[in-house]
Amino acid sequence: MIDEFLAAQVCVFGIPMYNYGVPANFKAYIDQIVRVGRTFAVTANGYEGLVTDDKKILVITTRGGSYKNSPLDFQEPYLKAIFELIGVTDVSFIHAENLAMGDEARQQSLSQARQVIQQFIATFAAS
Repeated sequence: MIDEFLAAQVCVFGIPMYNYGVPANFKAYIDQIVRVGRTFAVTANGYEGLVTDDKKILVITTRGGSYKNSPLDFQEPYLKAIFELIGVTDVSFIHAENLAMGDEARQQSLSQARQVIQQFIATFAAS
């Protein structure tokens, strides 16, 4: 798994919010790629990320409610910290929120998320 992760120029993860965090199976994936000596090192000065290429990560989440700037959002801060630990700083998030707040809110959120995804693809293709 680590070799696949390291070989990828772009990683796209689609994950739902479970109990304000990441699902257990995605946490298990993270535990497989965050490894001392492979993706980070422990030095006299602290941790050092070993993933030093220009890897881009896009995380697309689905959420029942709205958690932007909420202390209950344990997904985005956790994933930013983990990916930074291993050396990846180009991490983007697209959140499809309010999916459990009625049809209108769900459709609006999905439409916005689709637009942002298309913008991400266009920007990536241009670079």
